[in-house]
Amino acid sequence: MAAARKLLLLFVLVSMIVAFYHFGGNQYFREEGFYIHRGNIQLYVSHHPFRSALLYIGIYLFVATLCIPGATTFLTVVGGFVFGFLKGALLAELASTAGAMLSFFVARYLLRAWVQRYLGEKLQGVYDKLKRDGVRYILALRFSTAFPYFLLNPLLALSPLPPFTFLWTTALGILPTTLIYAYLGYHFGVVRIHPFRDLLIVVLFPVAAAACFWPLARMVFLKAKGFKTG
Repeated sequence: MAAARKLLLLFVLVSMIVAFYHFGGNQYFREEGFYIHRGNIQLYVSHHPFRSALLYIGIYLFVATLCIPGATTFLTVVGGFVFGFLKGALLAELASTAGAMLSFFVARYLLRAWVQRYLGEKLQGVYDKLKRDGVRYILALRFSTAFPYFLLNPLLALSPLPPFTFLWTTALGILPTTLIYAYLGYHFGVVRIHPFRDLLIVVLFPVAAAACFWPLARMVFLKAKGFKTG
């Protein structure tokens, strides 16, 4: 019975992903698609701020759960543009963290038992490292954006990482880049990122953000470790 439920859920998720691309859903997560509807979006947000915020979070959760590549970054930039820097960053941070948790739970429910059964012994070394230094690894990956958001969430779900640890490290780890992308949307608008600016975003900005936030993350890690041992 459990296997049938998992297969049904997997079928629904795959069908939603296929339908998303088949009906051109990805076109709405591009600069051209956004600017076609820019006037209507801004008008709707100005007349229905609360409803538009809920709709924004719902769309964010949808693409985060389905692991649509690049969609969450685009939505963060859009959030900064249509809601303003602070509100857009706050909405994106909440939605991105919640979407990561949904993706985490779905992947763990569907695949964790299978991975443990067939790959558990081979991955034991990785599991041991995650148990010992998992917080450090996750924060480093989140800060540097070295690993895509849409892949990191389900992959971590296959490990023995506790959900609460995943939650707070994700919330803290994505905060720097969320602020950066929301500010870009607020300051520059939803524009096509040129190669030089793309280099700044992907490499230099995350490095600078990591340098600023790593001391805070280290302090939290040391306190959590001391609390656990104490």
